[in-house]
Amino acid sequence: MNYSKLLIFSILTLGLYPLIGQSYDIKVKIKGYTNDTLLLGYYYGDKTYIKDTAFLNAGEYNFKGDTLLEGGMYLVVVKPAHDFIQILVDEQNQKFQIESEFQDLNGKVRFKGSKLNQEFYSYLDFLEGQRLQGDSLNKAFSQEADSMKKEQIRYKLDQIDKEVKSRQNKIFQNPNFSLIRLLLKLGTEPEIPEFEGTEEERKEKAFYHYRSHFFDDIDLNDDRIVRLPLFHGKIDRFLNKLTSQVPDSINESLDYILARTKSESQAYKYILSTQLTHFANSKYVGMDGVYVHLVEKYYGAGKAPWIDKEVQAKMIADAKTLKPLLIDKIAPDITVYKKDGTPVSLHSISAEYVVLFIWAPDCGHCKSSMPYVLKFYEEFKNKGVEILAVCSKIGEDEKTCWDAVESLKMGELLNTSDPQHRSKFRLVYDVKTTPQVYIMDKNKKILTKKIGAEQLSDVMKKIMELETN
Repeated sequence: MNYSKLLIFSILTLGLYPLIGQSYDIKVKIKGYTNDTLLLGYYYGDKTYIKDTAFLNAGEYNFKGDTLLEGGMYLVVVKPAHDFIQILVDEQNQKFQIESEFQDLNGKVRFKGSKLNQEFYSYLDFLEGQRLQGDSLNKAFSQEADSMKKEQIRYKLDQIDKEVKSRQNKIFQNPNFSLIRLLLKLGTEPEIPEFEGTEEERKEKAFYHYRSHFFDDIDLNDDRIVRLPLFHGKIDRFLNKLTSQVPDSINESLDYILARTKSESQAYKYILSTQLTHFANSKYVGMDGVYVHLVEKYYGAGKAPWIDKEVQAKMIADAKTLKPLLIDKIAPDITVYKKDGTPVSLHSISAEYVVLFIWAPDCGHCKSSMPYVLKFYEEFKNKGVEILAVCSKIGEDEKTCWDAVESLKMGELLNTSDPQHRSKFRLVYDVKTTPQVYIMDKNKKILTKKIGAEQLSDVMKKIMELETN
């Protein structure tokens, strides 16, 4: 595969309803390719899928279907190496021919009957030539000592930039090349003006300008966008590089992006679905706050009509359970019992910090965690920290709690259980697995949760440092 063209692609850094009576017919010839099978793949977000398979017949492969392909970028994939030719497909013309050579798939590719792809590859060839000139001039600029000659080189570099923009503008003005325009716009960086102020002020202004113009001139409601390779990366960069990684900021950014899309668009469906899945499975503490936000604002409000009603009901119930347990919320109060039956209310514990530790005597991870918990308590018990240890066993199984307390040497902790499950703590604290760890302040506000016992000491130190500063 031609490496330079792959580089250009990086620099350029669900479907439509079938139309009755229309079809696609793409014929491919690849000189030197002897495998009897050729694949047609497509992008969908950050993944690729197989759409069609063609078999060698009279020297060519024919991808053919009785409905139109969804617009976007497709891949003609050779076997078994899985090298590919990237092609653009729009709704206007899906009957054309491709010819190439196996040893240089992208370098030798030619199209018949597709002005869209002819223009696209012509632009890539042009861009490659401009890049080579630019590299040569940049090298000369770095080695040149004479200031006048450096200005001459800078002028030539500016001319290259103008030529590229002029070529792009010609594409942008041609409605037949709107798919190329969409792809180029996804790879375009916002221009940052010169700002005044201190260096720190200029950097801050530049950042916010860049962020606020990140999606300028990008039509997120064009359904073809989800089938372009730069789309997912654009969304991911905004959410992960240009957004503070705390739930409130992420929620704000997601709302900002989704507000730029129509609820019936493919981008809306893709962003909402993938982000919900991502944050539902996030391993980072506190990110369930994003999941709850998406469920409440979109899925629970009927703004995701594609979702199954039974699945929707489960999501709403999950979000309702998780919401009181989010970081910065006041932890739900529960009343549990010491071995002698003395009640202990979580909210009645007087300490600067309370660690709620829910465990089970038959839980292997709980047993391996206990030495860390005990060491942590020994280190922090005189610094205002109390541990409320709640054994998760109920009914007849609750009797095993106290043998384990003794065998695991947990005697110094505030050990409790709830044999009749009167407090419903397993439901209230969503105890699907053990151990569960919550760190709270004196007002029982949740500071962090679901961390490993081996992290307790370091996390508590960080919390205390933040409180001091």
